[in-house]
Amino acid sequence: MALEPGTILKERYVIKEQLGQGGMGAVYMAEDTALDQLVAVKANLNTKGFGPRQFEAEARLLAKLRHSNLPLVFDHFIIDDIQYLVMDYIPGENLNDRIKEDGPQALYKVLEWAGQIADALNYLHSQSPAVVHRDIKPANLKITPQGQIVLVDFGIAKANEGETTVGARGYSPGYAPPEQYSSAQTGPYSDQYSFAATLYALLTGSPPPESVNLMLGQETLVSTRSFSKNVPLHVDMAIQKAMSIEPDKRYHLSLIHI
Repeated sequence: MALEPGTILKERYVIKEQLGQGGMGAVYMAEDTALDQLVAVKANLNTKGFGPRQFEAEARLLAKLRHSNLPLVFDHFIIDDIQYLVMDYIPGENLNDRIKEDGPQALYKVLEWAGQIADALNYLHSQSPAVVHRDIKPANLKITPQGQIVLVDFGIAKANEGETTVGARGYSPGYAPPEQYSSAQTGPYSDQYSFAATLYALLTGSPPPESVNLMLGQETLVSTRSFSKNVPLHVDMAIQKAMSIEPDKRYHLSLIHI
């Protein structure tokens, strides 16, 4: 059940509007009356099975992270069996909206964004254990009015400790590597694939083919230079290598070298 504007949670957070809703949760913009600032409140709608435990794990995982390109989580509570997570409200549009509005993005912008995303991923992957986001895509990258990129939505993130999963297994078609469609283990190399697929979409204006279709030979990955000759050859080659179907053919480090 959606929260109406004016609803007060924990005698502190006043709901302003709903920002989005999916099968697992809803996100609202709210006013934090204690600190006099806007925040984002995420409600867990997946109250069955492993849903509550996964949401709790996401809260604990995010609360430990401190990086300028990641949202800060500062509260977590339960009301009437519904779990809530309170984090920074990130103003601005996401990069998927930017693609829909403007099509392919300018090379200099993509490379600038890539540097910020890479910095955030390097931070996540250098944690002990490494934190793997597992859902990097344009829709999960918000750009603030100041031009800063913030990686959001850790709903299917995991701590990379063998097969111990912190989030729900899931995938976003076009951006998920083939190992994410199966029971195969994911790792920083999986984020590398999704990162490269995101850069592909930003440069071409369209998501790449699904990795399973690439693996089965049903589709091929068309070079970004086929869409724009302005894309340097080394950038195109880096994206293609990072999007290799087999993880061991990607870069040995977690990120792309552009």
